[in-house]
Amino acid sequence: MTAQDRIIELHEPSAAPALKKRILIADDSPQIRESLGKLLRRANYDVAFAAHGGHVLDLAFNEDFDLLLLDLNMPEMDGWDALDRIASMKPTLPIIVITAQPNQREWITTAGAHALLEKPLDLPLLLKTIEDFLQEPPVAQPDRTAGKRERFRYGWPRRNGTDPGTDAVRGGINE
Repeated sequence: MTAQDRIIELHEPSAAPALKKRILIADDSPQIRESLGKLLRRANYDVAFAAHGGHVLDLAFNEDFDLLLLDLNMPEMDGWDALDRIASMKPTLPIIVITAQPNQREWITTAGAHALLEKPLDLPLLLKTIEDFLQEPPVAQPDRTAGKRERFRYGWPRRNGTDPGTDAVRGGINE
C-alpha cells in the first residue's frame, strides 16, 4: 500500500449512522412521560415531551417528528383539540392516541388518529404498533368525513391486566 492509497483511505466517507426516529410523547402525567421516554429510548428512539395540547402544537409545528403519542385528557388544551389541528395540518404524521378514557374507538377513527391504545398500556403492543407505523411510508390520513379509517389500529381494553379470551397477564404502565 502506497502513501497515496493510505491518504485516499483516510478521506473516504464512512457510512453515516442512521438517524433515530423522533417521537413526541404528549401526556399530562410526568410519570407516564418519564416511563414511556425510558422505554422508547431503550428501543433506540429519540423522544421529546409535551404536557398539554398547546405545547404539543408548538412542538409538532416547529420541529420534525416521525410519530406522535397523544393522550386525550390534558390541561389547557386537551388532546381532542390538538388531534384535530395536527391531523389537518400534518396529515402524514402517524398519531397514536393513548388514553384511559374507555369507549373512544368510534370517535377516534373519525378524528384523525391512526391508532388507539387504552391505558393501562400493553408495552409490547405499543412498541410493535410504533415500529409498524415507522416502517410504513407516510400516508395522508383519509377523509375524516368518510366515517372509517383505513389501516386504523385498536389496542383492546385490558382490564385487571388480562387480555380478553386468555388468562395471560402482561405488564403495563399504570398497572
